[in-house]
Amino acid sequence: MKHLLFFVTITLFLVNSTHIQAQVPGYQGKRFFIEIGGSFFFNLGFPTAQNKGVNTFPFAEHTGHFTIKDRYKLSVHYVFSRKNTLKLAYNYQVSGLNTSAVTPSLFRSDQDYHSLFYQLHAHDINLGINAYGKENANLAPLGFYWDLGLRFLFVNGVLRDQRVEYADNRSDNRPYPDQVAPLTHETFTFMFGLTTMWGYRTVIADRITFSVGIETTIFPQYIIVASPIGPLPNPFGNGVQMPVYQLQTIRNIQDRYLLGIHISLGALLF
Repeated sequence: MKHLLFFVTITLFLVNSTHIQAQVPGYQGKRFFIEIGGSFFFNLGFPTAQNKGVNTFPFAEHTGHFTIKDRYKLSVHYVFSRKNTLKLAYNYQVSGLNTSAVTPSLFRSDQDYHSLFYQLHAHDINLGINAYGKENANLAPLGFYWDLGLRFLFVNGVLRDQRVEYADNRSDNRPYPDQVAPLTHETFTFMFGLTTMWGYRTVIADRITFSVGIETTIFPQYIIVASPIGPLPNPFGNGVQMPVYQLQTIRNIQDRYLLGIHISLGALLF
């Protein structure tokens, strides 16, 4: 009888221990993991950083190249419950922008027209939460999940090429510094976005994480001021007109973030 009681006690202890272990957040108790990855999709709207694809400088032509939109990331994740993880990610991308500007002529009471090619360097801080599956399955960080978050973008434009149509109709389109007024538009743009992704994550060999999903981001700035159907009405009257460069930058970034196939690979840390 004593042996039977001892056996039952040990069995109940082991079952209870296993149950408690199963409730511990994280994969085998590991809560922190890090991932590197990227987001990719067909490029149909703007040129690449190498001025290839559609709407290229200076004549908005298609070069005939097949191009993709790409963005790369480094992210840190923390499993804070059985169904949820927090995410902090840094993303980087560079793209091309064929745009235009107008400056006063230095020699006539008229204007010079500029065709400009910029490389847009976008640094992206992404804060998010991952919510996993149903109550009886898909314990974080395993299974299907929704990624909901915020993006804070810092976009800097670097001028790479320029042609000028001078007011005096000269044949030389080079931008001579002493013969053309300097550009005055701001080349730094800050953007705020709302992002979501539906994806699947698994763990390989108890250490390596693999994730794939489809994601989208919407930037309110695009809807308010840069949508092709026109800006939203301003209830406070007419505001300052936004430079073409800023409008095109916002449209470029929205195009690149509108849809993407996300792939990442990482490792459980502790």
